[in-house]
Amino acid sequence: MSIMGHLSALRRTIVLSAISVIPGAVLGWFIRHQILAVLIKPVVEMKKQLVYLGATEAFTTELLISVFAGIVIAMPFIAYQFWRFILPALHAHEKRYMITFVPFSIILFVTGIVFGYYTVFSYGIKFLLGFGMPGIEPTLSLAKYVSFCFWFLIPFGIMFEMPLVLLLLVRMGLIERSTLKSMRKWVIVGAFVISAILTPTTDMFSQSVMAGAIYVLYEASIWISYITGAKRKDSTAVAETSVSAEYSDTNTDNVDANK
Repeated sequence: MSIMGHLSALRRTIVLSAISVIPGAVLGWFIRHQILAVLIKPVVEMKKQLVYLGATEAFTTELLISVFAGIVIAMPFIAYQFWRFILPALHAHEKRYMITFVPFSIILFVTGIVFGYYTVFSYGIKFLLGFGMPGIEPTLSLAKYVSFCFWFLIPFGIMFEMPLVLLLLVRMGLIERSTLKSMRKWVIVGAFVISAILTPTTDMFSQSVMAGAIYVLYEASIWISYITGAKRKDSTAVAETSVSAEYSDTNTDNVDANK
């Protein structure tokens, strides 16, 4: 396929993914209050209140929550479109992995959001709101708080996709397992750099939790690629043996026919 053909396929993938969010957002509109209650739980537990500063702020915030819910609900279709886009780059025997990659990519994305919420996010909000002095109360804007929640939690969901991405790169031959092993020390440094950027607090606990999660996911990627690579090697060896046996039988039949 030409470069323009790839760009056309990519555009089709993006358009279909965007359209799939619409019915999910409609469904998310009916559960927006439940989602908002979960997001503001750390604030409520500290006896704080959220306010909206404009006439349309509450409406636009609930609309944002609906769109976010629509993205999560449409994630199975979005994941299918993504893996379908890269499917032509895989060999015929590797295309069956899409059946596994699609559901696991969804599970990992949701797991990352849940992990981020119950670890770094909840602890970080309480840590930040703990600053202040008598006579000073925080005024939290509803729109800014919800936007902060989404921009903080979504990277966790994306981060948890790392094992599948690295496994795909290994399967396509774009990176070797030995390269992944040799990059361990750089990954540790990069994990703490990423956690320092994404975490809202400056305490070492939150940063260490996120950095540890990144490194564990990286190690899981190495082991998964090693296990699947070993299975692939065994299956390839069996296939080559059967082909060689078939080729040998064919040659024997040809020799007998010539005689």
